[in-house]
Amino acid sequence: MAKIFRGPAMTIKLGRGEDLWFVSYPWAKTVVKKNGTWSTIVSPQDSSLKDYDRVLRGGYENPITEAEAAELTAAGYGDYIVEL
Repeated sequence: MAKIFRGPAMTIKLGRGEDLWFVSYPWAKTVVKKNGTWSTIVSPQDSSLKDYDRVLRGGYENPITEAEAAELTAAGYGDYIVEL
C-alpha cells in the first residue's frame, strides 16, 4: 500500500500592528534527514536543501517508502503518515 507523508504545521497569528491581526493560518514545516537523523525545519532555504539526504517539503503530500515510514515513525513523525 502506498504511503504519503503530510508533515507537521504550526499556527501563525499576526500581531495587532497588521491589517489582518485577527487572522490565523497554518504554516507547514519541512522534515529533513541528514546523517540518519530526521529533524524539522520551519523556514527552509531552497539553497540549503541540497545538503540533506532526504527532504519532505511542508505543505505537500510526499510519497515515502515503507522503510522511510518506519524511520519516520521511530523518530516521532508517525502521526503524519497516511496510507492510500
